[in-house]
Amino acid sequence: MSSPVVKLLQGTVQGALKEDIYGGKYHSFLGIPYAKPPVGELRFKDPLPPDSWLGVRDCTAEANISLQRNLDNGNITGSEDCLYLNVFTKDLPNEQSDRLKPVMVWIHGGAFKSGSNSLLVFGPEFLITEDIVLVSINYRLGLLGFLRLKDSDFNVYGNMGLKDQTEALRWVKNNIRSFNGDPNNVTIFGESAGGASVHYHVLSPLSRDLFHKAIIQSGTALNNFSEFDHSSVQIAKTIDSDVRDELDAWRFFKHATAEQLIQAEEIYIKKTPAGKFIGPVIEKPHKKAFITRRAIDIIASEEYNKVPLIFGYTDQEGLVFKAQIFGSIANREKPFSMEDVFPRNGNKLSDNVKTLVKKLENFYLKQNDPEAGRIMLDTDWTFLSGTWASVKNHVQTSPYPVYLYKMTVVTKLNFFKILAHLEQYPGVCHGDDIGYLFKTFTTPPIEPGSPEEVGLRRFVKLWTNFATHGNPTPDHDELGITWKPVMIRQMNVLNIGEELKIEINSESKRLALWREIYHQHPSTVKYL
Repeated sequence: MSSPVVKLLQGTVQGALKEDIYGGKYHSFLGIPYAKPPVGELRFKDPLPPDSWLGVRDCTAEANISLQRNLDNGNITGSEDCLYLNVFTKDLPNEQSDRLKPVMVWIHGGAFKSGSNSLLVFGPEFLITEDIVLVSINYRLGLLGFLRLKDSDFNVYGNMGLKDQTEALRWVKNNIRSFNGDPNNVTIFGESAGGASVHYHVLSPLSRDLFHKAIIQSGTALNNFSEFDHSSVQIAKTIDSDVRDELDAWRFFKHATAEQLIQAEEIYIKKTPAGKFIGPVIEKPHKKAFITRRAIDIIASEEYNKVPLIFGYTDQEGLVFKAQIFGSIANREKPFSMEDVFPRNGNKLSDNVKTLVKKLENFYLKQNDPEAGRIMLDTDWTFLSGTWASVKNHVQTSPYPVYLYKMTVVTKLNFFKILAHLEQYPGVCHGDDIGYLFKTFTTPPIEPGSPEEVGLRRFVKLWTNFATHGNPTPDHDELGITWKPVMIRQMNVLNIGEELKIEINSESKRLALWREIYHQHPSTVKYL
C-alpha cells in the first residue's frame, strides 16, 4: 500500500501508512485544517470554515498546538494558528471496502488551558485496531479560547474554544466519507475538560445533528471546574494597570503578545478560588451562541441533544492534585478552606452550613489517614458529585440509555500516575484512563495476555462497541458481562477493574452528604 491521497472539499491531502500495536496497517493524516487560522482580526472571533488550497497538502507531520504554558519545562509553546485535526482509518474508499465505519472524535482535556491532540499522548494504535475512523482535534485554549467581553458591541461572547470544536464536528460531517467514515454515526468522547466539552456539546444547540453518541470521562458540565464567570477588565489589569473599562481591555487584548496573554491568565487565576479557571461561560442570547443557560437548567428543560451517553470516573480522581507538575499553576493566594466546597454568593455562611462543614471534616479529614481523606474529598467535590448529578438528571430527562462506569484497574498503563510519579498511592488517578485508549509516551511493550493488554482490550472494546451500536456490550459473551444502563432509582455502575462487574448504588452513602450541600443553594439544588 502506497502513501494515501484523499480529496476533501477544500483540497487534496496526502498521509502516511502506519502500524497498530498488532502490526495491522492504517492510514494516518495529520494536521488537516478544519477552520481558518484565528489570527489578526480573527483573534477572539468565532471560527470560520477553512480556505481551499491547490495541489496536494502534505499531512504526514503534526500541526501547531494551541498557545499554552508547557507544564514540563515552563516555556510558552504553541501558536494562535492551531485549528487542525488528525484522521486515522484502516482503509479508504475502494481499497478494502466502501462500507462506512463508525467515527470517534476525541476532544482532549487540560483545564481549558493546556493540552493538544499530540501523538505523544494520543497515539491511535489501540483504538484503530477496531473497525472505526478516529479523529482527534486541537482547539483554542485559555484567553484565546474563552475570553468574554460583556458588551455585545465587541462581538467577543466567549466559548470560542467550544465553537472551534463544533466547527471540527462540522468538518467531520462534510468530509469524513472520504476516509470511509459514516457522518451519520459519530461518537464524541473526551476526558477531564474534554469530557466537560463533550457534555456541553450534548447541551448546545450549535452542535445539534453533528454527533450521535457521547462518552464523558472524568468531567461534566456540572463539575465545579466547568462553568465560569470572569472579568475581562480585571484580567487585563494584571498586566496593564491603566485599564479602566472593557474598551481599554479590548484594546489590550487585541494587541497583547502571546506571553502577555499567558501571564495575564495565570495571574488572574492565582487570585481566584480553588478549582476556578478561565473556561466556558454563559453567553448573552445571540444567533451564534454556544450556551445561554446554566447546564442544569438546560438538562431540566429537556431541550438538549438527546443521544446515548456514557459517563465515568476513576476511583481516586483527586490524586491529580498531588502532582508536582501542577505546582507552578495550582498555587492560589487564598489557601483552601472546607467552606470553599459550598456554592454560595458572598461570604456569609449560615449556621446550617457550619454544621455541614463539621460533617465534612469528620467524614474526610478526621480519619486514620488524613491524606487519603483529602484525596477522597478532592475526588468527590471536584469530580464524583458532578458526574453522578449529571447521570441522574439525564436519566430523568432522556429516552436514550445512560451508562455509568468507575475505573479501578491499576497496571503499567495508568498514564497519569506514571507521568506524575504517584505510583506509591493506591487507586486510579484522574487521567489514568487515557493510557488504555491511546498509546502514550509512557506505554510499555504490550505483552500478549498481560494485565496491560487485557485492560486495554476491554476499554477499546467497550468504547468502540458503544460507538458502533450505542451499546457497549451488545454481545454478553464477548466481554462476559452485560453493562446495564442506569435507571431512575438504581445507579448501575460498571466497575472496570481487574475484572468487569456491575455495582448498584455503590457511592450513594458518600454522596448523601453532597446532596445536603447542594441543597444549600438554589443554583445546585437540582443536582442530586
